[in-house]
Amino acid sequence: MLVLKFTGTQTIIERLGAVSTKVHAKARAALDVWAAELAGYIRAEKLSGQALNRRSGLLSGSVHPLADDSPRGIVGGAGGGAGVPYARIHEFGGTIPAHEVVARKAKALAFTVDGMELFAKRVQIPDVEMPERSYMRSAFVEKSPQGLADLRAAVKEAIL
Repeated sequence: MLVLKFTGTQTIIERLGAVSTKVHAKARAALDVWAAELAGYIRAEKLSGQALNRRSGLLSGSVHPLADDSPRGIVGGAGGGAGVPYARIHEFGGTIPAHEVVARKAKALAFTVDGMELFAKRVQIPDVEMPERSYMRSAFVEKSPQGLADLRAAVKEAIL
């Protein structure tokens, strides 16, 4: 007959609990850093010429790091576009429906067609097909390998 007896099980359970807490803290810290770097990359690279050229800075100003810590897990990334009506159509592409543009702050609209300067109080704009110019998803794909490497290193450090 073979008998196995484990002693010190409470100590083992406590140590495993401490490791779990360390892993959680290190993973959260690594994801927080990566999320901040991702948001900075989107602002500095994607919205400054790589995908879009900055005009007013509203879209760039809306980009921020995201981090969520819940019982289901820890999530890190970047978000943006809140309050910027054109953010979604730049990211995913789409059609801007036909609409009328009316001069509000001036007596007329001024534009050039075939080298001639024209003026009008109102203009009918046809449907405009906007191409996809991803700045968020493409940045995530480009920066994910580094984020995963940082996360692995943090978890390894916590365990060892």
